[in-house]
Amino acid sequence: MFWKKLSSEAMKGRVYTVSLGDLSNFAPHKKVKLIVDEELEKGTKVALTNFYGLDTTRDHMSALIKKWHTLIDTFVDAKTSDGFLLRLFITCSTKKAKKQQKATSYAQQSQVKQIRKIMSTVIVKEVKKSTLKELVPKLLTDVISDDITKKAKKIFPVQNTIIRKVKTIKRPRFDSK
Repeated sequence: MFWKKLSSEAMKGRVYTVSLGDLSNFAPHKKVKLIVDEELEKGTKVALTNFYGLDTTRDHMSALIKKWHTLIDTFVDAKTSDGFLLRLFITCSTKKAKKQQKATSYAQQSQVKQIRKIMSTVIVKEVKKSTLKELVPKLLTDVISDDITKKAKKIFPVQNTIIRKVKTIKRPRFDSK
């Protein structure tokens, strides 16, 4: 027995990865994942997509990692005001102070914990107060990363703060009508 499957049903739920450099002229090191929610018109190749995730290219991440610096990495689960549960991965590294003589700029473990806590609180606060539509432009630009850097440098000088990955853990039900 043959099962009949419509092309629109095969397309629904499919995830596409697109370079942000292809979509716009800024941030070519970011890759955006889009999920197909609905075929817009039957028989056409036009689909209604939604944000599914964000990733940073490997070459960009490799360029940010340096020897003799502490790499601070954390992840946070946060829910947007419109019901999306996101897992955000944040990375930053320590930076040498001005006129520093020693070669290394390692942070103590207590300082690393404090910076991780700052990262988590800033991300959760920012995600909670905005919808996914408002949050995506903030993730693509460095608005949140700059805020984290500004607050974390009171504890230890940091640089290259980046939201390196965003995963959608749970999405609210989609209603096309």
